[in-house]
Amino acid sequence: MTVRRRFVLVDVFADRPLAGNPLAVFPEAQGLDADALQSLAREMDHAATAFLFPSAVPGAAFRLRIFSRDREMPFAGHPALGAHFVHAVEAGIPAETRLLRVAHEGDGGALVRVEVAVEGGRVAMLRLTQSAPVSGLPLDSDTVARVAQALGLAEEEIQAANQPVQVVSTGLPVLIVPVATLSGLHRARPRYDRLREVLEGRDASVVYAFTKETIAARSTAHARAFDIGGSVEVPGAGAAAGALSAYLVANAAVTVTPVTSLVIEQGHALNRPSTLRAEVRVKGAGAVTQVVVGGRVVRIGEGVLEV
Repeated sequence: MTVRRRFVLVDVFADRPLAGNPLAVFPEAQGLDADALQSLAREMDHAATAFLFPSAVPGAAFRLRIFSRDREMPFAGHPALGAHFVHAVEAGIPAETRLLRVAHEGDGGALVRVEVAVEGGRVAMLRLTQSAPVSGLPLDSDTVARVAQALGLAEEEIQAANQPVQVVSTGLPVLIVPVATLSGLHRARPRYDRLREVLEGRDASVVYAFTKETIAARSTAHARAFDIGGSVEVPGAGAAAGALSAYLVANAAVTVTPVTSLVIEQGHALNRPSTLRAEVRVKGAGAVTQVVVGGRVVRIGEGVLEV
C-alpha cells in the first residue's frame, strides 16, 4: 500500500532563500518506525531531517526525532528551529502575537525550549535554549598536530590562535578547533578518516573549526563544521555554534558581560552563508549558566513522498 507523507523544505540560519542549512520537516510522522525514518532521511539527503510526532509530555507541542543520512541524532540545533518554524506556521499565529514560548519533547523525554519572535503575524526569529556546557580537557600537543594534519593545515595555524583545542557540548559533543587566520580556515581540506581516528573514544561527532577573523564586521567568529559521521561539511550548525559560544566566553576570547551576545558566520565555503546568533549568560566568577542560539528560517516549498 502506498502511503503519502508531506514534507516542508526550509533554510535555517538564512537571511534569504537558498542560503543557510537546508532541512526537510515531516510535520506528521506518526506511524513511521526508526527504519522508515532513516530511509526517508537518506532519501532527502540533507545533513538532517526532522520528524514531528504527537507528544504526551506536559508542555511539549510535539515530539521531535532527528535523523542524518546515516544515524539518529539525540540533539541538533537547525532541525529543532526548523521544526518549530513549520509547526508555528501551520498551527497559525494570532496577529497580535509578539513572542511564543514553546517546547518540544526531545531525546529521553526532556523538554527542549524555543522562543519564537513574531512580527506582523510572521515568524521573524527563533531561539533555542541549549544545555549547560560541559568541556573536556584541552588536547595535548601531539593530538593537536594530528588534528591539524587531518584538516590539511599546518600545526602552527592552530597553535598561533593561542586557544585550546577541546571537546565542548551544549547538547552535542563538538571538537572546537581554533585557526589563526581566515585564509588558513578557508584552506582546510578535511580527511574524515583521520578525523575519526583522532576522535575515537571522545564522543564528538562534529569538528567545528573557527577563526576570529571574519567577513562581516558584526561577526564574532567565522566557522566551518565538519560532520565526521557523514563525512560532509555542514553550512549552519546550531549545536556546534552553542558549544563555540560557551567556549569563547569560558576562555575569555571575547568581551564577557552577564549576557554576552555573539554572531557566528558559517557556510561561506559552501556558498550557503549562514548567520547564527547566540547569547551566553554567566554568573559569579564567569561560570556559563545558559546558552541560547537562534536565527532566521525561510520556507522554500513543500512536497509529498509516496512510499
